Amino acid sequence: MGALFVIAAMLIWGSVGVFGRWADQPATVIVFYRVLSAFLVLGIYQLTRGAGIARAWKEASGQVRYVVFGGVVLALNWIFFFQAIKMTSMANAVLSYYVAPVLVTLLAPLLLKERRERKTWIYVGLAFLGTVIMNPMGEAGENQLYGMLCGFIAAFFYALVTISGKKVTKMAAHTLVFWQTGVATVVLLPYVLWQGMVLPSATSLLVMVTIGVVHTALALTLYFIGLERVKVQQVGVLGYLDPVSAILFAYLFFAEAPRMETWIGGTLILISSYLIIRSNRAGGSTDGAKAQDAPA
Repeated sequence: MGALFVIAAMLIWGSVGVFGRWADQPATVIVFYRVLSAFLVLGIYQLTRGAGIARAWKEASGQVRYVVFGGVVLALNWIFFFQAIKMTSMANAVLSYYVAPVLVTLLAPLLLKERRERKTWIYVGLAFLGTVIMNPMGEAGENQLYGMLCGFIAAFFYALVTISGKKVTKMAAHTLVFWQTGVATVVLLPYVLWQGMVLPSATSLLVMVTIGVVHTALALTLYFIGLERVKVQQVGVLGYLDPVSAILFAYLFFAEAPRMETWIGGTLILISSYLIIRSNRAGGSTDGAKAQDAPA
C-alpha cells in the first residue's frame, strides 16, 4: 500500500535530526554531503543495472524538465529550511515549514487535475492544528519574521518537490532520486563554496554519508514509490508524521521528554494520518488508477 511507503519515509526523516547532531557540522555542509553521497551511491547502483547510466537517461527521456526542476526545488527547499532554523526559533521554523502540506493540497487539484476532496482539507486542518499545539509560536521580531518567511518559502519548494515527482511517469523511483540529487548537488556546490567548507573529520563524514544513503537515497525512493500509489493531497497529510517521529527519536536518543502539548498535538496528527490511511484503503485501486490518469 502506497501510504506505508510514505509513512516509512517520514519515520526515517524524523531521525535525521539525531544524525545531524552527531555530524556536528554546519547545516549547509550536511545538506551538500547528503545529496552528494546519495547521488554517488545511486550512481553505483545504476551501473549494476545492465545498461547503467544510459538506461537511467533513457528513462528520463521526455521528462528532463520535470526531473531537473525537481532537483532544483529540492536543493532550494533545504537551503531555505536551514536558513529558517538559523534565523528564528525551532517552533517558528517548524510552523512555517509545515504549511507545505496545505500548499500541496491546494496545488494538487490545480496542477495535477486531482479531484478536490473536502475530507482531505479536514484532515490537513486537523494535522496542522496538531503541529500548532506541539510548537506554540514565539515572539516575532524582525529576524524572526525573516526566518519565518524563509520557512514559508521552503514549504513552497517542498510542495513543488512533491508535485514535480508526481509529474514524472514511467521512471523507477530510485532513478528519479538519482537525477534529482545529482541536480541538487550541482545547485548546492556554489552555495557551499561561498559559505566556506572545511574538510570534516572521518566520524562526521561517516555520519553525513549515512544521512545521504539512508535519509536521502532510501527515504526519497520510498517517498516517491508511495507518491506513485497515493493521491498527492493524501501524501500531504501524512507529511505531518515527520515532526511526530522527530520528537520520538529525540526522546529515545537524547532523553528530551515530550510536553503535554506535544502529546496532544501528536495525537491529533496520528488521528488525521489514520483517517487518510483508512480513506486510501477504502478507495482501493481506484485512487491509484486516477493518479495514473494525471497528465505528465
